[in-house]
Amino acid sequence: MARGPQGERTIAGPDMFQGFLETALAPDEMLTEIRIPKAGGRGWSYQKFTRRSMDWAVVAVAALTGGDAPAVGLVNMASLPLRAGGTEAALAAGASPAEAAALAAEDTDPPSDLAGSADYRSHLARVLTRRALEEALSR
Repeated sequence: MARGPQGERTIAGPDMFQGFLETALAPDEMLTEIRIPKAGGRGWSYQKFTRRSMDWAVVAVAALTGGDAPAVGLVNMASLPLRAGGTEAALAAGASPAEAAALAAEDTDPPSDLAGSADYRSHLARVLTRRALEEALSR
């Protein structure tokens, strides 16, 4: 939920992020509430790799298993957070966590910078996705 001089408005999660350090918030708006649905008995996990404990993640993965469809989100694998569609499809088709995680970096465009190369980030995405799926399935 965002609030500004024009009143309140709801911004859907996928619409919030517009680019690197850019959001859908207007200059005169403030984020006032974030609503996250309960997992409802579904397994979940969040894994991230950082160089130091308080750094931004070089790569991060959020996984939600069980229910109608698995969900796997990736951070720092493109200019915006994105879903690992190949991984989600593989899981829905019955693939193991390791098989599905091998697809995590498909259709991504990870940056290369001082924190790591694009190849390194792709490797991290696969490793962290496997860990996240294994933990989510164990919950």
